[in-house]
Amino acid sequence: TVIYVRAVRELLESDVEVRGLAHITGEGFLNLLRLEAEVGYLIDRPLPVPGIFTEIAERGSVAAAEMYEVFNMGCGFCCVVAPEQADEAVFLLSRRHPGAAVIGRATTAAGVVELPGAGLRGTREGFRPG
Repeated sequence: TVIYVRAVRELLESDVEVRGLAHITGEGFLNLLRLEAEVGYLIDRPLPVPGIFTEIAERGSVAAAEMYEVFNMGCGFCCVVAPEQADEAVFLLSRRHPGAAVIGRATTAAGVVELPGAGLRGTREGFRPG
């Protein structure tokens, strides 16, 4: 289990304007919708998906929508920050978690998480192709 507390504390103590924090556990990226913001999220540059998830999907005949609802698919935590401070946030987070990256952005599609690379669009009801 990866623990994010120290990195997140350092981010919160910095000059970066943190707008939201989401642990990407069960329900995957749909956890972003718990942030109570009138925005949506476009995850167009996700972190690499670890091979174990490909193995689970193939051996269990699990659809992509279900995989992204149940697992974090390689991204365990999201920090939502002001766009102009994204690079600074990544720099700070990377000191404790190499591989931290900007994976997407907020959109005006409130209540929607889009994963175009996986061909998925999600709401509180789950992910669907689209």
